[in-house]
Amino acid sequence: MARYAKQKTPQVVRNPFEPMLKTVEQMAVVSGIGENRLRQLMDNGELEFIQNGNRRLISEQAIWDYYNRAKTPARSVSGGC
Repeated sequence: MARYAKQKTPQVVRNPFEPMLKTVEQMAVVSGIGENRLRQLMDNGELEFIQNGNRRLISEQAIWDYYNRAKTPARSVSGGC
């Protein structure tokens, strides 16, 4: 019986004093995506968030999920001269 190494998903090392969820304003600074675009993505259902009163809170994982769905794959470039 062959044994296969179990692939581990990368763990994000977090600062214990950094909030797990961020406001739109905070996430805009961290992610480089503008505040209006983040709000638009949430309104369209493309970005997960938690509603806390009037505030919308976003996790870094939600940004990475959006990135993985929206990214454009790189083209293969041949190295010939």
